[in-house]
Amino acid sequence: AGRSGQTMIQSIFMMSRTGEVLIEKHWRGITPRSVCDVFWDEANRYAAKEDAPPIIYTSKYYLISVFRDDVFLIASVTAEVPPLLVIEFLHRIIDIYTEYFGSVEEQNIKDNFSTCYQLLEEMMDNGYPLTTEPNALKAMIKPPSVMGRVHSYATGKSGISDDLAEGMVSSMLWRK
Repeated sequence: AGRSGQTMIQSIFMMSRTGEVLIEKHWRGITPRSVCDVFWDEANRYAAKEDAPPIIYTSKYYLISVFRDDVFLIASVTAEVPPLLVIEFLHRIIDIYTEYFGSVEEQNIKDNFSTCYQLLEEMMDNGYPLTTEPNALKAMIKPPSVMGRVHSYATGKSGISDDLAEGMVSSMLWRK
């Protein structure tokens, strides 16, 4: 049960155009990666990837997806949820990744793997969207740069701020 008696997003997967799982993040239990195979089989039934249905039902999960910039972002949920809320949140993740990395091309995601997960941690709390405003996220997690990578490598420090932006709440223990 969630905040209003219903559950929200259990897990999110990002898949490349070729079906490779690039990101796998779980909040409410672990969704087996085999759901990606079910999703991929369904998506391959269509000539154009963007024609795959945005909601696919499996025996245990609803798979809600968006296809943008040659990647699929898939949310698994175990009960009925407002699908447009989930779809909008998935688009927001892609928007944030695009703002941080320039695009959501497969290589950009692989090169910025750690930042992708850090952003997901801040954007969602226990399966519920939390912080999706780019400026608030940038105050907490610095966008990657060449100088930032050199600094991180030299000092061993990440680009994550120890302090929260004004008026922000986080479930991250090290930020309280």
